Amino acid sequence: MTDDLAWVADAWRGASPSATDLYITCARGLSPQQLAERMADHEPVEVGPALTIQEAHRMVDLAEIYRAGRIGQSGDWSFIVECVGSEGWTLDPAVSRGAEVLILDPRPDDPPSFFTYLADGEVQLHFELGFGYDPAGAQPDLLRPALEAAGVIPPEDCIDVLLGEDEELSPAEEKRRVLKAAGEYFGLSLPRQAIENGQLPTVVTRTSPPSSW
Repeated sequence: MTDDLAWVADAWRGASPSATDLYITCARGLSPQQLAERMADHEPVEVGPALTIQEAHRMVDLAEIYRAGRIGQSGDWSFIVECVGSEGWTLDPAVSRGAEVLILDPRPDDPPSFFTYLADGEVQLHFELGFGYDPAGAQPDLLRPALEAAGVIPPEDCIDVLLGEDEELSPAEEKRRVLKAAGEYFGLSLPRQAIENGQLPTVVTRTSPPSSW
């Protein structure tokens, strides 16, 4: 069973330790293992046993393993859910050559969260979540009609119309609506039960400290 993407925003707000183990990268046009290999700092990536999110978290020892993820498939999209952290915010757009890549990064230690869409080796769309809408990339208006329909942003011809205080969306609700609209636009849904409570095959995506350290 799959769900729309609004649940991801809800999970990022959760109180459980696994709430911050939801660094999600998805790809259309790549298998789950191919996606993991393009994201990894070593090749090839070996697919390990199916583990829970907590078990995958415990794999990260910051000595030999710095990033671990669990992989799966949902419709046309492959996905990897990384634990402890992710290089999503610095991911080379080249990972999307011949494919499409979506990055959902909670950035719990350095807000805000963000959404990025890569395709054909370029950043097509990038914006922060929950702090208004200020998109960048080669196609900054790609999601504008969908977000207008979702009530996240006003129509361009009504740009000067401000919401009243009782109508203004909270950052949490804005994230929910943005992710739901993005999922519908890209035809992407993710299985919440399997990701949060189930077991998925594991991969190690980083065996050395990130360059940002």
